[in-house]
Parts: sequence; C-alpha cells; structure tokens
Amino acid sequence: MMPRASVTAILVACLIAGVAALRSDAQVPPAEPPATPGTFGFVVVESFDAKYEGDTPGHLGRHGGLGDQVPRLALGDPVYRGEGDGAAVVGRVTNLKWSRGQGSLDVEFDPTDKTRIEIGDHVWLKLGDAAAK
Repeated sequence: MMPRASVTAILVACLIAGVAALRSDAQVPPAEPPATPGTFGFVVVESFDAKYEGDTPGHLGRHGGLGDQVPRLALGDPVYRGEGDGAAVVGRVTNLKWSRGQGSLDVEFDPTDKTRIEIGDHVWLKLGDAAAK
C-alpha cells in the first residue's frame, strides 16, 4: 500500500495537469482595438472569396463594447486602418449586424482596389455624426 503523502502528491499533480490542459485549450481573444472617441474599432475575424455568383471578396469583423451607444452607420461607409494622418481607407461597408442586447456589431466590408486585409487586422469606422462627414 502506498503512503498517504504519495497518494496526495499524485492527486495534486493530476489536478494541476488537468487545470493546465483546460487553460491551454481556452481561446485567447484577439487584442482589443484601440478605443478612440467617435470611432468603432474591430478585428477582422473572417475573409471570404465571393459568397455568391458575381460577388466579390470580402471580410467580416466584430467587436463589442458599444454598450448603450447607437452606432449610426450605413452601407458604403469607409473602413479605415491606421491612426491619425496615417489612416487609410481600406474598404467599404456592405453589411451591418447590430446586437443591441450584447452591445456588439458585426461589420462586413469589401476591400478597396487590391488592398490586402488579413485575419487579425485592426480596422475602424467613424461613428455617429463623424460618419456622415
């Protein structure tokens, strides 16, 4: 028969290994886009090449954090990448899905020209009155 201390040590080791395995399987969320007043930053999470006949390639991004704020966005609004004077238009909105209860927004957009968009890119939109300008 094994000493009680050995059994306890084995059980503790198994518990630690189990917890470590669970933590390594957990999905790590993408880094949060920088928050700038009047903007909605999000991460590109999906890219596709023509969903329908005659369609063009596009991208999907999503992010929460809207809270009670009304996004006030429209189809055709520009999607930007970069900050300050270095910000460039990289696409145009083609589909918006607002989950008011969760305070999140899904944004589908088509790239401008041959702009390369990658999964994990941080992009952003102007919100509210800033979007109309």
